[in-house]
Amino acid sequence: MKAIKWIAITLTALILALAVAAYSLLEPVDETPPTLHNHPDAYWSGAQDGGVFFEITRAEPPRYFLEIRHDNGDIWSTGWVSDQGRPLKNSDFWGYDGGDVVYIKSGKPLRLESMDGTPIHMD
Repeated sequence: MKAIKWIAITLTALILALAVAAYSLLEPVDETPPTLHNHPDAYWSGAQDGGVFFEITRAEPPRYFLEIRHDNGDIWSTGWVSDQGRPLKNSDFWGYDGGDVVYIKSGKPLRLESMDGTPIHMD
């Protein structure tokens, strides 16, 4: 009975030590998203290792002119988007990896278009 008690205590101490060690390896999360000085309304979508800023700079519902910026503030791409007549705001956007498609938080892709409705990147 004594042996089982010591095994239980030893295992508990070992599990506790492993939990503390694992917790100490976690990196702190920077909870304050970056901002752009000249574009304070631009929405940051990304993590510590990178991301993009989204900013609607012109609204002509149901179309919105979107500027996509690198984390340093330089323009990556621009274009008009529409989500089947639903209103859009900066924080609705989630991802962009180049080309003529931008993603909103629902995962739905929206095509970036020029003013006349053609895709922005015609190959």
